Amino acid sequence: IMVLFVAPLSLAAQKFAHFDYATIMQAMPEFKKAQTEMEAIGKQYREELQNMEKEINTKIEKFQSEVTDKTPENIRNRRAQEIQDLQQRYQQAAQDNEQAFDEARQKKFQPITQKVMDAVNAIAKEGNFVYIVDKNASQQAGIVINEALSEDVTKRIAAKLGISAAALTAAPAAAAAPAAAPAQRK
Repeated sequence: IMVLFVAPLSLAAQKFAHFDYATIMQAMPEFKKAQTEMEAIGKQYREELQNMEKEINTKIEKFQSEVTDKTPENIRNRRAQEIQDLQQRYQQAAQDNEQAFDEARQKKFQPITQKVMDAVNAIAKEGNFVYIVDKNASQQAGIVINEALSEDVTKRIAAKLGISAAALTAAPAAAAAPAAAPAQRK
């Protein structure tokens, strides 16, 4: 019988917290730097693919204007093969660029994410929190946080990371999305 009375008390003694991951990330100078670098890489990949696309379109236009029914079949086939080869090179370049972009994004953002998680773990230990959850991710997963029973530790995590309160409030509340991947031709 004593166990039934103690169990609710132990649940009440547990501490829960939440934080705003996106706001913290966007307030971090290293996140902003990585995001800017990824935007530059994405732009470079897009420009490369646009140049390849222009080359393909130029070849197609030349083929359509120069090749007629009177053009020998072997010349028509050779020029059509050239266009097909260019299109395959384009598709391969798009795949290679996307893979390289994803690898660069992982390489740049993983240490930043780890730094945030280390700070979250430190706050969890210092504050004896059972759980600390990202309030935006939990909302997207359909999990409701009763903020009256959960402590917002966003400012404590930011302080642990050396982020000033001013930088934290200046950070946009929008979700922190790393730079977009290079566009692909359809």
